[in-house]
Amino acid sequence: MRKGSDVIDKVVVTSDKGQKIQRILDLIFDHKRNQLLGFLVEEKGLFRDAKVIPLQEVLAIGSDAIIVKSKESVVKAHRVIAIKEILHQNIVLRGTRILTTEGLYLGGLVDLFFDEHSGLVEGYEVSGGVFADAYSGRSFVPAPEALTIGDDVAFVPPETAQMMEEQVGGIRGAVQATEDRLQESAQTANRRLQSASQNAGEQLQSSVENVNRRLQSASQNAGEQLQSSVENVNRRLQSASQNASEQLQAATDATSSKLQDLNRDAAASLTNNLVDPAEQKVYVIGKHVERDVLTPDGSVLLLQGQSVTLVDAKAAERLGILNELYRATGGSLTANISRNLQAATESTSNRIASATMSSAANLRHSVNALTAQAIQQVRGRRVLQTVRADDGLIIAASGQIVTESVLVRAQTYGKQAELLNAAGLALATAVRSTTNDTWLETKVQLRQGASVAQENLNTFWQALKQKAEMLQRRSTRAMRKQRIELALGRPVTRVILDPEDNVILNVGELITHCAVRQAEEGGVLNILLSSVYIKEPEISGQELRAQEHGMAALSYHDNGRSQLEAKSITVN
Repeated sequence: MRKGSDVIDKVVVTSDKGQKIQRILDLIFDHKRNQLLGFLVEEKGLFRDAKVIPLQEVLAIGSDAIIVKSKESVVKAHRVIAIKEILHQNIVLRGTRILTTEGLYLGGLVDLFFDEHSGLVEGYEVSGGVFADAYSGRSFVPAPEALTIGDDVAFVPPETAQMMEEQVGGIRGAVQATEDRLQESAQTANRRLQSASQNAGEQLQSSVENVNRRLQSASQNAGEQLQSSVENVNRRLQSASQNASEQLQAATDATSSKLQDLNRDAAASLTNNLVDPAEQKVYVIGKHVERDVLTPDGSVLLLQGQSVTLVDAKAAERLGILNELYRATGGSLTANISRNLQAATESTSNRIASATMSSAANLRHSVNALTAQAIQQVRGRRVLQTVRADDGLIIAASGQIVTESVLVRAQTYGKQAELLNAAGLALATAVRSTTNDTWLETKVQLRQGASVAQENLNTFWQALKQKAEMLQRRSTRAMRKQRIELALGRPVTRVILDPEDNVILNVGELITHCAVRQAEEGGVLNILLSSVYIKEPEISGQELRAQEHGMAALSYHDNGRSQLEAKSITVN
């Protein structure tokens, strides 16, 4: 049903052209037949007739507009005889006092309720009277078969007052007084339940957001840490290579070559472990290189700015430098990591969403089951507040006694729970218990989903960390090997002592393989390698010749001349 005041001032729209043509000014009501005849859209003037819309011309009454067939649905009032008679009587219903024929005052008429399809008036909203609500001061008077309207008072039969009394019999009648006392508590519990449900939703949403933020943060940190590790390794290797090249240019050519090979192998191993070589080849084709790409023998494979062809990609793969080509074209080492972490994030989000929807469905099912069991208990009780459908249709008006037709209307529009609440029979305790059980189950599912996601993330992170540590150890070994090779044969600048304070090397003595081995066994290898004299000595040719011969030097005869010198004299 609809409320009269809800319709007034609504815009009228035609269905054939979608035009706004009028606004509703008032309702036209035949009190003798208890029937709504139509709507007034233009009042009568000095030289014009009133214009109306007969109810049969109305296609739909919506929450914002009334839909009619066309502009021709608006007619002059004198063309509809029944409407013309009602307007001629000029009866004003608002404020009319309603009494039973036995003199019982039911209140002053404020509004009316009608069926939007048939126009039949179902009741009136009145102010004051013996059945007025303690809070709103309003009550609902069921429409009698005929309403006798006088100048100041409208009369209804005594049965109307009986219909306004709550009809609760049997066991319900016995507990009615208790329910009335608990009504306020039920309303309070219902409000708390709604607040708890809202808090549960907010907590669930917060948990989902926290998991997503943690996964995104972990993904970002993993990428940054991996990139930082790679950059640190490269910087250390480059720094070591550059310092060694500047300080010992002549002595480090072979070592630098070995170091570059190790660096290349480490970079290739890292790239190939993070990005499949097949993906590298597909990626580089058609890209432009950002720097020159050299082959292992130092020749140029591609110059900066050149486009990579399939032939170039195959050549790079054959030469073992596909990973260098991949990085030279802007290939990312963390793309797969990001994708894996993104997949883990999406999987966790999907599991959480699934658990949320499942728990919500379980909650709705439980509430509907409890509501279906208790909906019959509301018959015969008074509605304390108006219950509306989503489109504004009134299911039950404030003060109305719940009848079978009201129950059918509530079930049709899915408003059983709202009708229960409005009648003071909220299922606060039962629904709250179901909500708590469902929420606990949801928390368990959410915790399990988050645990699986965290375990997957930890496993992936551990594998990634182990790979980075392996590469770092390999780079560290390469750097230490290079430092040892650069130190061999050079003097030390201080005394090198083992943990027992035994002298391994004294100041100025040459570093030998034996000295390196003893220093390593004694845990003082870093001290030894940090004490190498790296400056080139300024010595003459004679001083350059050592007094003692090395075990691999040319052997000498008794005359002091080498076999090579003897051969040279013989030839000359």
